[in-house]
Amino acid sequence: MYVGQYEPVRIPDSGKLHIQKNGYVYWSSASKWDNEKKRSIDNRVSIGKIIPNQLGMMYPNKKYFDIFGVDINKREKENMGMENLISNLEIENFRGIQKLSIKDMRRLVLLSGNNNVGKSSVLEAIFLMMDHLSPDSFSRMNNFRGLSIPTNGVSLWEPLFYQMNPDNTIRIKATRGDDTLTLSYEKDDSYVPAMNGGIPKNVVGSFQYSAKKNYTLRFDFRAEGAADYTETGHYTTSENGTLREIADDNGDKQLMQLTYTTFINNYFVRTDRAILDRMGKAEINGKKQKIVRFLQRIDPSISDIVTLSVSGIPQLFVNTNKKLLPVQFSGDGINKLLYIVLSIMDAKNGIVLVDEIDTGFHYSMYKDLWKIVSDVSRDYNCQVIASTHSYENIMGAIEGMKDYPEEFSYYRLGYDKDGLKSFRSSYDLLRSALRSDMEVR
Repeated sequence: MYVGQYEPVRIPDSGKLHIQKNGYVYWSSASKWDNEKKRSIDNRVSIGKIIPNQLGMMYPNKKYFDIFGVDINKREKENMGMENLISNLEIENFRGIQKLSIKDMRRLVLLSGNNNVGKSSVLEAIFLMMDHLSPDSFSRMNNFRGLSIPTNGVSLWEPLFYQMNPDNTIRIKATRGDDTLTLSYEKDDSYVPAMNGGIPKNVVGSFQYSAKKNYTLRFDFRAEGAADYTETGHYTTSENGTLREIADDNGDKQLMQLTYTTFINNYFVRTDRAILDRMGKAEINGKKQKIVRFLQRIDPSISDIVTLSVSGIPQLFVNTNKKLLPVQFSGDGINKLLYIVLSIMDAKNGIVLVDEIDTGFHYSMYKDLWKIVSDVSRDYNCQVIASTHSYENIMGAIEGMKDYPEEFSYYRLGYDKDGLKSFRSSYDLLRSALRSDMEVR
């Protein structure tokens, strides 16, 4: 009832406290004499449960917030600059996830769990929510998995559906600041693209033929809260590509601005050329020496990083031991750290998703990795959501985040009798579990 539902708080030092042997905390503000019972009674109510081995701390329940009038989620989000970042997430029928809910996410989020439990799918669901306005959003999702799927058939989006069955409607819901964002995709057998929009007749004809032969994909995106926005329409594919139509009732209104989001996995670290542009932007902004200092935490012999043209092709080189070396040859850890740091800098006020963040790093580097990620994400007000399967990396996150424990949340994804669940641990709870040698992965 208490563990994982709300962040730990200090046991109140006002009013009258009563702690039972089983650890439940009761509070009362006043007492009065009962003439019938011939004793003093009070208005005590249960407000939480103490946390073993954490002196003065307890897990609060809803009554605690009713009494003390504290909205810790909103307060802490404002203190951490989290107004535009994700705090809650619900996923239904996406990839291998039939249903999952994740609550109270902070600036730095770490996901763990067994292989194929859905860690990568959580990251992809967030990316799809923020990238759904892009006509090639489905191709990007397939590229994350290294899939080469033709763009002229319903197989373009079917891998996104639970059990690859488009009859299972995808629903993704996220809390972003004061807004609730909802995105859904469902199979539509009845819709056929109209002959309008200035598209050549033969091209429209190919989309119409494909819609009748296969089906279209209906999308619905809504924002409720501080924003009030609705966007609906259809996707159709043919040999001419992908057609994304927005329904007429959307009118000419401007499309809603969503949080800039970047996805990182090992495939993109090896192949994405965006790192050159990001490094150039960082140097123009006077941030190069800061990046060099970050790299020196992994390899102290690095003194500089430069961009040189070789046979007309720009490449990044690191100066290590007074010798220039292509950054690709400097080790997976250096490459990945550089990519992560530059991605965070490029995603100011945005979100960076990192799949298997520990891959490429020696376990002794995990503490420095998380300290760097913590520092850069604070400087650029960026939320970093990462996955891992490494126990040592979880320990490294605890050590690296010790200066800002309130900005970290950890989730273990796993199954119980009711299906897939996210089991949340705060920084303090996770640290206590690790010190007790409890299994947390």
